[in-house]
Amino acid sequence: MKQYKMASAILITVPMFFLSTFSACAIPDPVDAEAATTSAEEFAPAVAVVTAEVTEATGLDIVMDGSSLEAFEKSMERVKETGSEADYKSLEGAFDYLLFYDLGAQNNREKLAARLDGKTGYEIIGRVKWRKPR
Repeated sequence: MKQYKMASAILITVPMFFLSTFSACAIPDPVDAEAATTSAEEFAPAVAVVTAEVTEATGLDIVMDGSSLEAFEKSMERVKETGSEADYKSLEGAFDYLLFYDLGAQNNREKLAARLDGKTGYEIIGRVKWRKPR
C-alpha cells in the first residue's frame, strides 16, 4: 500500500514540477521585449572593413563550371594551362573513371559535368576511390 501511495505522489509531483518550470519560461519578459525592438545599430560593434586582393584560383583549386559540357571543358583547359601536367592527368583520369563508374552519370559526359558543377579539381579527384596496387 505504501508503494502505491508513493508512486501516485511521484506521478502527480513530477508533471506539476515540469509544468510550473517550463510555463515560467514561456512568458516573455516585458523588459526583453523592449530591448528586442531597439535598433541593432546601437549595439553593433564597429567593424573595420578589410579589403583583400582576390587571387584567381590555379590548377586543381579551380572551381569547375558544369553548366554545360563546353563550359566544363573550358574549366579543364584552365586547369591544364595553370596547373602541372601531373595534376591535369590526375583530373582527367578521375573524370574518365567517374564517367564509367558514377551510376548517376549513366556514361554521359554532359550529365557527369553537371554532377561535378561547382567542385574543385581536388574534390573531383577525392570522389574517386582508386584501387591500390598489390
